[in-house]
Amino acid sequence: MKRSMTKRILALYACVVLGLGVGCTAVAPNGPEEYPAQKALIGKTRQELLACAGKPVSERAGGERPAVIYYREASQLEESFPGSKSSFAKVHHGCRATIVLDQDRVADVRYESDPSSYQDEDHCEEIFDRCVNP
Repeated sequence: MKRSMTKRILALYACVVLGLGVGCTAVAPNGPEEYPAQKALIGKTRQELLACAGKPVSERAGGERPAVIYYREASQLEESFPGSKSSFAKVHHGCRATIVLDQDRVADVRYESDPSSYQDEDHCEEIFDRCVNP
């Protein structure tokens, strides 16, 4: 009886540890699976980028590789959900896209969720919809 109880406790402990390990695992924003716009933007000229994505929030000109930075926030409707008699606020979030240029062409595209804990880069994809689907 005692041996059976020990096995059950060990099995329960293993399940809890495994569950915590799997539940706390985060996927990197720019992991192996890239978003379509990230691939489509590579190689475009700075002018092509500005024509399809519009004016950036800021530009970083220093160093060998300048960067163009875009930002898109979630809509107000997305940030709340209805309850029985009211709505509940969710986390205010958005996405920052940093486009690194090399010799006036897009060399790298990085998405960063804001806040970083939110992990939702779809808003960055929305910025570049016209670049992928003209």
